[in-house]
Amino acid sequence: MFTRNGGNGFMRSTKRYWNVYTRLLLIIFLALLAAVGTTYLNKNYIDSKVEMIKVVVPSEHIKPYTELTKGLLTYRDVIKSEIPGDAIYDKEEFLKEGSKFTGEIGLVKGYPVKESLTVNSFDSVFGAAIALKDGKSYLGIATDQVRSQLVKPGTLVDLYCFIEGDTQTGESVVISKIEEPLFASLYVHSLKGKNNEELKGAEGESSPAVVVVETVSPEQTSKIIRYQMSGKMYLVPVGADSKKHMAELTEKV
Repeated sequence: MFTRNGGNGFMRSTKRYWNVYTRLLLIIFLALLAAVGTTYLNKNYIDSKVEMIKVVVPSEHIKPYTELTKGLLTYRDVIKSEIPGDAIYDKEEFLKEGSKFTGEIGLVKGYPVKESLTVNSFDSVFGAAIALKDGKSYLGIATDQVRSQLVKPGTLVDLYCFIEGDTQTGESVVISKIEEPLFASLYVHSLKGKNNEELKGAEGESSPAVVVVETVSPEQTSKIIRYQMSGKMYLVPVGADSKKHMAELTEKV
């Protein structure tokens, strides 16, 4: 506890150090601190206006509903403040997620590609069919539960066509992949109900009216149609393409 004399000594000591010079030093220090802070804020503001960042841009004007490929995309340095929030910075990672397409307004050459302006095949107005190329197509095969047991999206099936004998020969025949190699290992894309609705999850356990398979050429498509009109088609699971199926599921998300 300070005595009166001790307290007066402390006050005198404080006054001795807290004088015009120390006050001036404090003012200078605070001014320098404010200047440093202002400089830092100004630098960040200027950097945001002039800092260049590499982003993905179209190498040319891209029309609506066009599949995006590496050749259509390139990189350009863009001022940070002009980059959209959903810009794409790595085209390899972007395209790794699956087939991507432009939306209804396309993309402008040199302008940062916004993820919100692209869609996967399932979200496109044309659906998954937009991703088909190289002669591939989707073909619906009329069937029922007896003729399509265990068939689900992602499975690979062999086709068997039962043709009932006519009144002349009286002999029925079954056409398999032995007679028609194009009947082997067709990929099942989806199952459809009687009203053309897509069956999912537990619904897929019910009787599909149509099994949609992916064909790889016009020749394969035409042969399946011809045999389907001549007899009854049976779909027999022989495996699954899990990688392709997971890619389709990812695009649907």
